[in-house]
This record gives sequence, structure tokens and C-alpha cells, in this order.
Amino acid sequence: MLAVVLAGLAERQKRTVGEVTAGSMLWHLDQGPAVVYELGEELGLGLDTGDARPEAAVEEWAWLTRRWPSAPPLANSGGLPRGIGRGSELPAVEVCTMWAAAVARDALIAERPPGFQPGAHVLVTAGEDAGRTGMVLAPAWLMDHENRTVEPGPPHGYEVRLKVPGEPEGPQTTTVLDGPLEGLVVRSPGPRGERVIIRASDMVAVEE
Repeated sequence: MLAVVLAGLAERQKRTVGEVTAGSMLWHLDQGPAVVYELGEELGLGLDTGDARPEAAVEEWAWLTRRWPSAPPLANSGGLPRGIGRGSELPAVEVCTMWAAAVARDALIAERPPGFQPGAHVLVTAGEDAGRTGMVLAPAWLMDHENRTVEPGPPHGYEVRLKVPGEPEGPQTTTVLDGPLEGLVVRSPGPRGERVIIRASDMVAVEE
């Protein structure tokens, strides 16, 4: 999927693949699977044009866009096993777009290191959530919809999971039972909190 987006944007923007920015990739992937389909069609991956395109690329695109069999649940498609979205008939493009966007987001983070790292504990200092604490989940950039990319500079805000009194603290825990229920796995949820976007200027790091 990333190869399709990179090659498609390079073709559309009349530049080399190496010149396609992470911000541009993130903007397009953030629009959802429809954009991936558009770029694949523009590259002619679904057409029998008789040209010298690598056969592997066409086969991979066919695998990414075919619907999956509904039964059995662990059925594969074209010999390639499905490790996520099991039981869904949706094509891999529609299941995996958010993962591809996460990769583009990681590339953008590498280009523009954020002031608050994921996992950092913060105190909200202004706005309607002032005085609350939480944990940073990810940076949040503003989108430049006119130019179809991410606005320049560091993140304008962060996605934060704010603590909610009475909810469990700490990460999700997993317990494997023994006795009559030996082998049964029980998962206790970690903190759910409220996931909100906080301006970078409205929060400070604190010790947990």
C-alpha cells in the first residue's frame, strides 16, 4: 500500500518517489481507502495494458483489492494468509489503510520530532480541561487541505488520554487461568480515559 501511495503521488505530483513528503503521504492516507484506490487506478495496476510493469506489482495489487472469502474464518487468498481483520470480507486496502497512515505518521515524527513523546504524562494548563492530567498518545498536526499535505512545523497539538476518576490505572493486564479453566485467557482493561486533542501550548510535562 505504501508503495502504491508513493508511486502514485510521485506520478501525480511530477516528482521522484524520494521527493514525496511524509506530510503529503499522511494527508492522502488520512482521507481513507478511496484515495489508495484512486492512486492504484492512476498507475494502471488494475488494467491489462500489456506494458512492462513488474508482474509482482500487479499481483500484489490484485491481492490488496480482492474481497476475502467469508468461510472458513482463517481462509487465505491467493496463498497469502491474512493476519489481521480475520472474519472480514473487506479487501486488505480497506482494512490496512490506517496502518499505512501510522507508518507515514511515524516518518513525519522522525522528520519533525515532537516536544512531547508518546507515553509522556502531562498537565493541561488552559482550556476547558485545565487542571486535568493524562498521557500523550500521539502528536496531532493540522492538515493543509488546499495543498494536500500537513502544515509545516512541529505538531500544533497532541492526542491525550485524560484520566477519569474511578477508571483502572496502568496498562492492560493478561491472566492465563489454571485449574478447571486452564489455558483460558482473561484480559483486564487498562485505562480508557477520554481521548482529546490538546494544544501544544496548553500542556506541560509532569512527573507521574
